[in-house]
Amino acid sequence: MTIKETTFTFSNSQDHQMIGILHHPDTLSGTVGLLVVVGGPQYRIGAHRQYVHMARHAAREGIPAMRFDYSGVGDSEGTYPGFEQVAPDIHSAIDAFLHHCPQIKTVALWGLCEGASALLLGGAAHPAVSHIVLANPWVRSDSGLAKAYVKHYYWDRLKSPDLWRKVFSGGLNLKAALSGLWDNVQKAFLPQKNIDDSSSSSKQPDTRPFPDRMQTGLAAFSGKSLLIQSGNDLTAREFDDLINSDTQWKETIALKINQRIDIADTDHTFSCEKWRVEVAKSTADWLKSSP
Repeated sequence: MTIKETTFTFSNSQDHQMIGILHHPDTLSGTVGLLVVVGGPQYRIGAHRQYVHMARHAAREGIPAMRFDYSGVGDSEGTYPGFEQVAPDIHSAIDAFLHHCPQIKTVALWGLCEGASALLLGGAAHPAVSHIVLANPWVRSDSGLAKAYVKHYYWDRLKSPDLWRKVFSGGLNLKAALSGLWDNVQKAFLPQKNIDDSSSSSKQPDTRPFPDRMQTGLAAFSGKSLLIQSGNDLTAREFDDLINSDTQWKETIALKINQRIDIADTDHTFSCEKWRVEVAKSTADWLKSSP
């Protein structure tokens, strides 16, 4: 299928000029478009040009796609506000997408890591959003990271022949290794301070930890949701540990995630061509099967 790529500018809520790139097929397969939301202060191309490949794959499948730079990132004006505050930029990008591609009626948002978190922190609240794709969502905390290390990293290391060769050859600093393990065990199992949820009322800013606000955002989303998790990624394991141990998260995932795709052996950014293609294909196939 022939696709056309167009670069344009649009204004955000602070009248900063932002850069968008539209990938438009000659024939549409439906009425939903794909907007790629980057993670963190990252350029619209993405690691290993992943977002370029994904947008082009979607367009070849008849799904219009758009990439853009946040305020203060890449070629967009302004100052980057941080992933917890990028919802206004996402909403401006959605409006620009609908304006430049009037054939679509709704928008699917795709986010990796902090991009996935940003979707649940307000990005998906735009009324035109019908689908969200969450890839390796970021829910990092000192306690969560320590638990992930204890549960996944250290256990795998204990099963590694290389580790025991280093131990018996004297090539491992046992004191430092045990100190690191103990430090993570303490962080993982320290009592957590109770948070007063009263700050989340409509009259007060919601000051809860951002993973709690992400859960609230997913619970409020009424569209369709896809979760993609890498098989070899600590960030993905942190998210799995959270949704399996927290009652509210567990219930929300069961109610709101329509499909989950686990890609074995994949790293955080799907860095090789095989993984990149699998993610792009899985996304396009899901969108075409979930109108």
